[in-house]
Amino acid sequence: MRCDHCGNEVPEGVFCTHCGAHEGTRDPRSLRRLGSYSAHPGEHVLQPGVLTTIFPHLGRRKVHEFRWVFAGGLAGIFVLFVAGFITAALCVAVLLLPLLYALYFYEAQVYRDEPFPVAAALGLVGIGIGIGVTIGTDRLVSSEARLSFTVAGGSLAIVRVVVPLIQEAVKPLPAVALRVRPAFRDQTLDGLVFGVAAGLGFGVGESFVRFAHILTDLPVRSTPGTWIYPLVTTAVLLPLLQGTATGLVCAAGWRVALGRADAIALAGAPVAVGGHVAFSTVTQVLGNHGWSQLVILAWQSAVVVVLLVSLRVVLHGALLDEAGEQSSADRYCAYCDRTVLVEGFCPSCGMALKAVPWRPAREA
Repeated sequence: MRCDHCGNEVPEGVFCTHCGAHEGTRDPRSLRRLGSYSAHPGEHVLQPGVLTTIFPHLGRRKVHEFRWVFAGGLAGIFVLFVAGFITAALCVAVLLLPLLYALYFYEAQVYRDEPFPVAAALGLVGIGIGIGVTIGTDRLVSSEARLSFTVAGGSLAIVRVVVPLIQEAVKPLPAVALRVRPAFRDQTLDGLVFGVAAGLGFGVGESFVRFAHILTDLPVRSTPGTWIYPLVTTAVLLPLLQGTATGLVCAAGWRVALGRADAIALAGAPVAVGGHVAFSTVTQVLGNHGWSQLVILAWQSAVVVVLLVSLRVVLHGALLDEAGEQSSADRYCAYCDRTVLVEGFCPSCGMALKAVPWRPAREA
């Protein structure tokens, strides 16, 4: 059949295997296909799905497995909290998403036969940068401001505005270093995944520096109190902030380097930096004025949702733009769980085949 949008002869199906558009209509909205996210077609592009955004290579079945692992980790943190093992709960909270991301590199065989070297390069270097930058930026403010729950005036501008700007400038460095390899240059998806991994690694280093005095001074077992709120931020919201912000910056950088800079891609870095500053500054201001921890969590969640959706929009557009460059061949669709004759998109579900893990066989 001939595609209604790109005019190419393609196999019959719901989606064009060349451009990814919905067939059967010439409506321009069918080409943008906001109702069918390229990396996970069962979701809307604007749906803030955490795992389908930061783990774009996972197929439909694998993403459910990772949801159970993530839920199990959160349940373990809650059990440790209830039992009063706050230091152990903090350690698990800091490491949960980064370790899950390392598992993702291995399980999805994201980067051919070298998932561990790539993950280690991003994670370990990111942790080192996080430790170094956090220790260095702490010297910009007084010890009273660092240890106080209330930060105002000039210290507020430094801690909650200048420091996030410095972080967003240095966090992408491990990802950018990997771009020297030709295999990692031609897909925006690479930049996104590398950026998320570098951001998560940075978050581990930053969190351990921030919690160093708590981990060493707090008894092994103590009264749970209100620790549940910082645990939620540490386990979910802060890693997602660091990962999605750096993923946006790197995805935008890859798009520009590929000569495909559009308005959405160019907006990625400002949105990432603005989101990070807003998350940090408003959290501190709300805390200074005694607002409820639930209100603070709601604000932090809102910022993370905006960053997740922004990341999905950038990736969706990049996959639609770049996936059609492949030649026609039999490829495995991780969403339909079958092999189809395609160029860049599955004709049945519309999944971009560049988001399928590198492996010659079907998923086990």
